[in-house]
Amino acid sequence: MKTILLHVFEDSGFESRLQVALDLARGHQGHLTCVQPTTQFAPMSFGPLGGDFVTGINFEDMDAAERSHREKIEKRLKEEDVSWDWQTGLGDPATLLTERSRLADLVVVSQSYGKRNAGDEPLPIAGDIAVHAHCAILVVPVENDSFDCQGPMVVAWNGSAEAAKAVRLALPMLKLASDVHLVTVGDDDSEFPHVTASTFLARHGVSTVLHELKGKGSEASEVIAEFAVEQDAAALVMGAYGHSRLRETLFGGVTKNLLGDAKIPLLMGH
Repeated sequence: MKTILLHVFEDSGFESRLQVALDLARGHQGHLTCVQPTTQFAPMSFGPLGGDFVTGINFEDMDAAERSHREKIEKRLKEEDVSWDWQTGLGDPATLLTERSRLADLVVVSQSYGKRNAGDEPLPIAGDIAVHAHCAILVVPVENDSFDCQGPMVVAWNGSAEAAKAVRLALPMLKLASDVHLVTVGDDDSEFPHVTASTFLARHGVSTVLHELKGKGSEASEVIAEFAVEQDAAALVMGAYGHSRLRETLFGGVTKNLLGDAKIPLLMGH
């Protein structure tokens, strides 16, 4: 992971995702790019007679807050032992990070719990970025304040194109892991081609331990999450949205459940 993008926004998850991104940059001898969506705004006239458009949003205060946050973080980064740069851009955060991911290895964002009136809760952008990003995305729970690059990793495998892409994108991190657990979940009649994934990883020098866990339907997310916690995994690697996002929104699904409930970082590809 040589180029790591970090979503910069002053919310309750920023400190944890910053520390995780720094650990990853050190562990992979990589470069950290801080991406800050900005509200910089040029006043325009919208009225038919050239009158100013009136809004209740105080853009000057927002811009001042963004500059203050940037100055504070840049001061900290100058004391860290990683290379870094700072990028700003207009547009919503998910779109901006997706665009900047074209020549990146990883995007680091925070988990959002989707609670209303949660104050400074991280923005719920992980799902959008996971589907559209050109690289892997790491979704960090607010409680995680570090990342062990040499810790165990768990790979959730179901033979899908999304899972295969996640495995390929995660290779640099899997190569550093102390143990890699390749997990399939299904009922007694299910058969998943996890041996092919194990063979692929072996050819890249990654040894795996295979596990077949029992579960069905929406239970799969709980089974996988519990297993990953039991293994003290640094992250859970998985494909994002094997079913359509609409279907998962309506009926639930592994991706939707884990994005809201996972206790460890999720490394996702689509």
